[in-house]
Amino acid sequence: MFDTRESSSATSQDTDGNTSERNIDCDYCQMEFLHIAEAIPLSRVAEVLRPLVGSDFVARLDERVDSVVATWDEIEVIVAHPFLPPQVDQERIGETHFDDQPLTENNAGLYITVAIKRTSSRSAQTAYWQHEYAPKLASKLAQELHCDVLHSKSWELDLPKTTIWNRLTRATRTPEASHDKPVVFPSGWKRIALITTMDNLRPKYDGPLDFLFVGHPRTSAERAKPFPLARGLCSTSFAKIVPPCAILSPIDVTLENRVLRCELVGIPQAHTEMVARLPQARECLLKIMEYAAHREVKMVGLGALIPSISRQGRLLQQSRFRVPVTTGHGFTALTIANMVDEIEAIIGKGGLVAVMGAAGSTGRAALRCMFKRSPHRKILAVDLPEKLCELPRVPGWNPEVHQLSSLKEDIKKAAIVVCVTNAVGSILDAEDFGPNTVVLDDAQPENVSQCVAEQRPDLKIVKCLARIPGLYCPYDMGLLSPSNRNEQINFTCLAETILLAAENHQGSFVVGDPTDEQFQHLQIASSRHKVTPASFYSFPDIGKIELASRTPKASLLGTS
Repeated sequence: MFDTRESSSATSQDTDGNTSERNIDCDYCQMEFLHIAEAIPLSRVAEVLRPLVGSDFVARLDERVDSVVATWDEIEVIVAHPFLPPQVDQERIGETHFDDQPLTENNAGLYITVAIKRTSSRSAQTAYWQHEYAPKLASKLAQELHCDVLHSKSWELDLPKTTIWNRLTRATRTPEASHDKPVVFPSGWKRIALITTMDNLRPKYDGPLDFLFVGHPRTSAERAKPFPLARGLCSTSFAKIVPPCAILSPIDVTLENRVLRCELVGIPQAHTEMVARLPQARECLLKIMEYAAHREVKMVGLGALIPSISRQGRLLQQSRFRVPVTTGHGFTALTIANMVDEIEAIIGKGGLVAVMGAAGSTGRAALRCMFKRSPHRKILAVDLPEKLCELPRVPGWNPEVHQLSSLKEDIKKAAIVVCVTNAVGSILDAEDFGPNTVVLDDAQPENVSQCVAEQRPDLKIVKCLARIPGLYCPYDMGLLSPSNRNEQINFTCLAETILLAAENHQGSFVVGDPTDEQFQHLQIASSRHKVTPASFYSFPDIGKIELASRTPKASLLGTS
């Protein structure tokens, strides 16, 4: 759904009248954001604004917002009721209203965006839109609707920068400002990476980075999460302003003698969109590599489905920017093997362990680790029929105790099911498991949805996560709910990237399948920096869970 068209060259004038080259890769050059304290009907707001704008308002409805839009020349005035709730400040969680709170962009009842297209002859008149037009709209609304109106920010996408205004207009007063001077901060770099507009997530450090960690939204709704200012835009409009990559949050890791400086970055496509538009997704990754080269990044870690679409990191390793990469599959495989050992220590040994997606990069690596730790463990390797021929070549494969299958119904015999597929959604249902199964789901997106846990209370579904001492990442990756969040708990692929940065590793690491030497290197590094498996966390709303020991008979499920 995101538009990643080829950039074209054009000329523009800066504030001093100098003509310069710039790249055109989106349709908007500037946006002004206004917020109304009350949830007023759209038709009423449109009626008030019509004398000040150049055309009638037209209703627009899509997956993000219910809105009305007036469009003339290359200007749009968008009045919207978003379907999703705003990002509420943490200290205000639990409040049902904001009657005693000052109006902010996070507690408004209605959102208005003045969007100026780049091609407009008036688009260069930044001062006019910031100082006259937006305040004029705010004053008209405050007087006619008898409520507070806030002009919060200007978002100049060409530069790009964001100006915080916080101009509050009341029905009986002139505009008030919370700052003597507007606060201006950079919101992007070379139109390649756009920094989140969330104040508490915007990175402040601008020096060389120890690493980047790359991810992607799990759902299309998550794409707008880093940019709450744009919550009033429809999906089509929002897609036009999102660049190939977004800087989502800083990541700091405190070691004994230093602090690792890092950033979380993401491409705008959700998993289904990456599969449908693979060339565009890969182009976004190359833009991230360009950003990484600019920031002198020492290592780029690949999360979720990014390794899969980059051919396990090979496409990025071959890019002209030559920034080292790692897929995270090495430490993930080690963690899977460790967690299977821990699970068996509780529920009992001897049961069958099924591995869904066994022929994939992570699956093969996890099998090697499990074979090495317990050569005689009963393993059922499950994958697509055309991929099964690869598995007997995995070092440690023993046909006497290791089985192949392309049928998911065979996992009913397993006491433990490990999920490591690259599927773009849930592929296992409640009826696919035998009684009292423990499911270790490492897939992102998840192979087993939370509704399975609700339908089958006998199942224990745990995530493959790592405990990383000293980790600070304010961005909510959706692993735990606010009530049980633990800053040190995060993805194993992030843990691998952190270990390599902590060890000052030079060059790319796991690209393709990990080697025995890389496994050993990660084991030593994780012991040195006390990075361990995070046993046992389930879905965010569930949090940490306990596994119950079983009777000897139950522990032998699947041995016949």
